[in-house]
Amino acid sequence: MNFELVAGWGGQTWEEDVTGVAVDAEDRVYVLRRGSDTVTVFSPDGTVLNRWGNDCFSTRPHLISVGGDGRIYVADDGAHQVFVFDRSGRLLETIGSGVPADTGYDATAPSAEVAYERLEGGPPFNRPTKVAAAADGELFVSDGYRNCRIHRFSVDRRQVCSWGGPGSDPGCFVIPHSVMLDDSGRVFVCDRENDRTQIFARDGQLVGTWTNVQRPTDLAFGRNGLVYVTELPRGPKDLKSWRLGRAQSEMAGRVTVRTSDGAIVTAIDCPGVEFPAPHAIAVDSTGAVYVSEVPESFANYTGRPLRRHRCLRKFMPTQR
Repeated sequence: MNFELVAGWGGQTWEEDVTGVAVDAEDRVYVLRRGSDTVTVFSPDGTVLNRWGNDCFSTRPHLISVGGDGRIYVADDGAHQVFVFDRSGRLLETIGSGVPADTGYDATAPSAEVAYERLEGGPPFNRPTKVAAAADGELFVSDGYRNCRIHRFSVDRRQVCSWGGPGSDPGCFVIPHSVMLDDSGRVFVCDRENDRTQIFARDGQLVGTWTNVQRPTDLAFGRNGLVYVTELPRGPKDLKSWRLGRAQSEMAGRVTVRTSDGAIVTAIDCPGVEFPAPHAIAVDSTGAVYVSEVPESFANYTGRPLRRHRCLRKFMPTQR
């Protein structure tokens, strides 16, 4: 399998950070960015169908997802809340008080690594990162930048359970950056700073681990049974991997395509296309892949030079 870039898809230049992307059952594409008109909705050919924002958002809406019921879910790490919308952008639910939970995160620590070493973990939410809706309406939330847990909520939004904890032991997390459910209901967690994807049953029991990933930020399931993963760069000056230690050399960002057991089938590799800050990914029913990136945020976070480029791209699979 190979991929071809759909040049200029979605119009505009999209040179500012695009934090999230998701597709619904009709292959409409929902794109999340910060600022006014936070959500842009496209048809598969790139025609704008709708734009909407909402006064509830902070300056840091993080990742977006679409449930089987067609509802739109946004984890807002700046608001410490989860928001649920209908397709038109009407707010249906708000989950979380908006007050950051006490997780032991020390913002005055001399470095981010020290702050994460001191992390204890706690209740919802402290900068949540993504929401995954199960077919029965339960929600799973990865939490997040200043917590180290997955929270499970019932249909009536009671907290059923939480699991995780800080560190690199099995079942623990350092920045659980994204969460998704496969068709069988398994819970996949992008455990970013442990360079792994951990797989759980819905009660939090660990059932599998992929260790051949690099700072995974998001994943999506294709109807062909494949799994698509966005993976950030890591270098010697970046945060260490809690599982592997500090990088010895620069490793480029990438988008990999994997089997259901994590084996790499291919990667999106098109002439002239690099992935300096891949952040979110979605796959539609035709196998088209949408990738969003956050170069400005990544540069600010890591101290790397900012290289502006198109932050929303569509790729079509080809057979060669």
